[in-house]
Amino acid sequence: MAEQVLTVTTAYAREQMARARAEGGTLTKVVKMAFGSGGVDAEGKPLPLDGTEQALKAELLQKDISSFEFIAPATIRYVCSLAEAELVGKTINELALVDSAGKLTAIRTMTNKIKDADMEFIFEIDDIY
Repeated sequence: MAEQVLTVTTAYAREQMARARAEGGTLTKVVKMAFGSGGVDAEGKPLPLDGTEQALKAELLQKDISSFEFIAPATIRYVCSLAEAELVGKTINELALVDSAGKLTAIRTMTNKIKDADMEFIFEIDDIY
């Protein structure tokens, strides 16, 4: 059985890219990362995604993207960090990239990460086109 890909580009983002290519429109900029706690089932396994999602199941916080880099011609790695005092004691198991229109362009589920008070967490999402 093939392993599930847990990060998906949303249908909204794919449609926006298709329209821009066909009609010459513009694309919105990715500006934030959203963190949530509703991305796993009762056994702690990441929930599957279909790309139609436009909200995290249990959003905790949105933060501005810290940085990004092109790691391949059609892949951008977005980085966002949580400071020591942010989301202390919270379980994080879902992430999303949010554009300037407030819409999700990519979403990811993962196993539980519990945020400690004495640690900075750095999260990365690769946006692959």
